[in-house]
Amino acid sequence: MFGAILPHPPLLVPEIGRDQLKMVESTIKSVSEVFRRLKKHDFDTLVVVTPHGNVGQASVPVYTGHVFEGDFAMFGAKKPIFSFKGDPKLGLAVIKDCGLAANCPETLLDHGALVPLYFYQVEKIKKPILPVAIGFMSLKKLYDFGMSLAKTAARLGRKIAVIGSADMSHRLTQDAPSGYNPKGKEFDEKLVGLVKAYDVQGILNFDRALAEEAGQDALWSIAILLGALDGVAVKQEVLSYEGPFGVGYMVASFE
Repeated sequence: MFGAILPHPPLLVPEIGRDQLKMVESTIKSVSEVFRRLKKHDFDTLVVVTPHGNVGQASVPVYTGHVFEGDFAMFGAKKPIFSFKGDPKLGLAVIKDCGLAANCPETLLDHGALVPLYFYQVEKIKKPILPVAIGFMSLKKLYDFGMSLAKTAARLGRKIAVIGSADMSHRLTQDAPSGYNPKGKEFDEKLVGLVKAYDVQGILNFDRALAEEAGQDALWSIAILLGALDGVAVKQEVLSYEGPFGVGYMVASFE
């Protein structure tokens, strides 16, 4: 029903960002807009794809818990504590239908999932969630997983929305978290352009060397999101892009 690419810096959460919030105003405004758009859609479950958490090597971990919890204590904010209802029926069905998927019993959410879900909660959306971690495999295989996910949801009569949690290059500036590399800017500009053009093949065949030099955690989540949208007519829009702290943040919606 709906898709989005959202960044996951904890500083987007007011209890953490505090004085730095003004540096990411564009991102916060765009993420909030995405969830206002999502709220207008009649969906059953929100699938959140995170590049952190229990990342797989030979499979895509699908979280099958009944309830998920998490907080930002490791980032200096013990409150609020988040709790979300899961969709174990959908999760177990995805695992049964897709040979690339594996059962993940984890119930604690990492910041890759929690940052987007903070805004989900702000909008008071109460629908269940299905967290999915990435697998370190080819983008084509991740795309195939996304296709299988959507087919399973359709078989169960579930209308899903999918969020690909994704930060761009971590090497945009001299003081960036992963150090500076001029390829970081090149990566971000190229990926933003491909998303604007909805060039699926361009993304799935992205230059591996450039992605590696950029220090990104975006392509895996985005590949799963695009797979879930396969065959669906969508209107894509990049709402914002900025990188004030050496990490690129892109916000995009697919309706």
